[in-house]
Amino acid sequence: MKRAWSVKVLGVALVAIVTLATAGWLAAPRPRLVVEDATHERVLYQARVAPGSQLVLSYVHSSEHVPVRGTFVIEADGALVVTQTAFAGFGPGLPEPKAGEAWRFENGMIVVDATGQRLPELRIRVAPFTKHRLRTPSGQDVDLSALMAGGGSVLIHVAR
Repeated sequence: MKRAWSVKVLGVALVAIVTLATAGWLAAPRPRLVVEDATHERVLYQARVAPGSQLVLSYVHSSEHVPVRGTFVIEADGALVVTQTAFAGFGPGLPEPKAGEAWRFENGMIVVDATGQRLPELRIRVAPFTKHRLRTPSGQDVDLSALMAGGGSVLIHVAR
């Protein structure tokens, strides 16, 4: 009788473990995209993301006043990999394609496919006139310049 009771308890325990695992209770937590106001130490935006998801950061270059767009992919370890930079003119901090390097001209922008630079985070300086916007993997546009009305430093990273 004791043995039958032990087998039943073991069976119930196994069913419970499988049920919890299926429900996601035992699964590792998905990483989160976190956008922080580093100047005032507050979270501006956060959402779950999956490896392979894409982020697009767009803004107006602070000194050249031309549109700029950076595209990034989230890696499994949380790194942000630069996949493309597009810009409407040259300026400080923007790539300058050299002879023989691949680039193309699309919709008034010079588009340079990146070499896969891995970044643990993005730290950017945001001001109202730079019109910084972040397109998240879910397709949501986060208006960083509006959220940082007085300007300041923004940190974009993936937390586990």
